[in-house]
Amino acid sequence: MSQNARSHRKLKIAGIVALVLVVALLGFAGNFLFDFALNPQAPYTMKMMQDGKDAEKGEQMDVEETEARAWFKENRESSSLAADDGTELAAWYFAASESTHDYAVCLHGYTNEPIGMARYVKRFHDRGMNVLAPAARAHERSGGDYIGMGWPERLDIVAWIERIVQADPEARILVFGESMGAATAMNVAGESLPANVKCIIEDCGYTSVWDEFSLQLKDVFGLPSFPLLDVANLVCNVRAGYDFHKASSVEQLKHATVPMLFIHGDQDTFVPYSMLDQNYDVCASKVKQKLTIHGATHAKSAQVDPELYWNTVDDFLDKNF
Repeated sequence: MSQNARSHRKLKIAGIVALVLVVALLGFAGNFLFDFALNPQAPYTMKMMQDGKDAEKGEQMDVEETEARAWFKENRESSSLAADDGTELAAWYFAASESTHDYAVCLHGYTNEPIGMARYVKRFHDRGMNVLAPAARAHERSGGDYIGMGWPERLDIVAWIERIVQADPEARILVFGESMGAATAMNVAGESLPANVKCIIEDCGYTSVWDEFSLQLKDVFGLPSFPLLDVANLVCNVRAGYDFHKASSVEQLKHATVPMLFIHGDQDTFVPYSMLDQNYDVCASKVKQKLTIHGATHAKSAQVDPELYWNTVDDFLDKNF
């Protein structure tokens, strides 16, 4: 074998080895990102990082939140449901003080729990409504290995709605969600819903899982979406059964028909304020409204300006519920 042939062969082998190493590293990184964002049992997760930041900030609950959480714990009733894929889902139920056909379904955010929606649950209950606060997959008491970011959960919420309608055919239902719960609510809007669902309110929901993870990959790790997020998306398809691109509130909203209220704080950087208009503009509902809370960061709109927030919500419900 000539010297040139031997050199060419070495280069070819080196190229193959390098390619294998790159693929292996990308696979490792993709699985790490998937676990970091979507696996609550992973050794290092987004929730751990968020909890650490909150501890550094010394954030404390306001009076309404403190009182609402105490009320939540005292008045909750357990409920459960088996999803179509067999996953056991859990929720807390709060029966109205007087007999009514009005219901609110309150959806919590990423790595949160139903009690994180206590202020909203109590507000709707005080309005005279029955309230259901489900736990999303892989959160609190609900089953599931991985967080669905509102995509598989959309079908879970449709199942909870069907449960309510079976028990009360005259039910009038509001779906309300915050952050990931807001994305879930918008995804629900794109499904075929019974006439019992009268309106949907979303507070600071993202446009798609891909968009949100692209943003967080840049903010947390300082990295572009390509190629790591593409690999993590492949991992998610295999391990969790859904695709970051298809998990899109924007696409679902194109099929929405029920009245919708969109709320967002203009200082939100976790789910950028710009996503408010992106979601609102594509929404196909004939009745839609949006509210900007000035000075509010992520999921803080109800705390920053509670009077404007709840006056708007109550007015919207008075007209559309």
